[in-house]
Amino acid sequence: MPDGLPSFSIPIQKSIVSSVSTPNSPRPLMNHFQFSNDMDTLFEHIYQKLTAPDFGQNLGGELPLYIQPFPTKQQSAIPQQVKHLMKRLEKKGITSIDINLYDLCTDILQEEGILDAILQGEREISREDLVSTLDSVLDIKTVVIPRIQSLIEEQQPKFVFIHAIGRVYPFLRSHGILNNIDELTSDCNLVFFFPGEYNNLQLKLFGKISDENYYRGQNLNDIMI
Repeated sequence: MPDGLPSFSIPIQKSIVSSVSTPNSPRPLMNHFQFSNDMDTLFEHIYQKLTAPDFGQNLGGELPLYIQPFPTKQQSAIPQQVKHLMKRLEKKGITSIDINLYDLCTDILQEEGILDAILQGEREISREDLVSTLDSVLDIKTVVIPRIQSLIEEQQPKFVFIHAIGRVYPFLRSHGILNNIDELTSDCNLVFFFPGEYNNLQLKLFGKISDENYYRGQNLNDIMI
């Protein structure tokens, strides 16, 4: 297991994923790219959309926030696909940054000096105490969003790619990030990679766990080029 958040977060996540895995079947309001196992094809379409001359125009007052759902079982493929996408964009002179929420949270815990303590005491600490501690240290409004804001201000990218929400659940939740995203979207486009389903009304993490209703992010699958 890689260094970072304590190992108990991994079994929790795996148990959730295994309990909701079901055979692929048609779902309403979704196109076939969302549940395609071919991530190269999915990311090729993402690249074509992001580099289209009119991408991000005529938003009608909506936030430049895009949610890209993808099959839960493809979570491990996302970091490498994002890096490859960024390299392709760079060749066209388009700047972007990669926000891996798992790495970001690990860095914060390390800076606060509690990561080692959590790792060493993970067998003794209860889940309730853990969640309480992480809710405080990884507070979305006062810690996580300002950290992301700082990275954006530092690099001034055109695109911000946010991913790995599945690896930090339940300590960070999708709606918590998305509902506090306004401060980040003034001069850049945010693309939020989501392991599950999004039908423009509701997020379903891992395809089964319903988050609070969310209406503001555009489903990147629905954008045609």
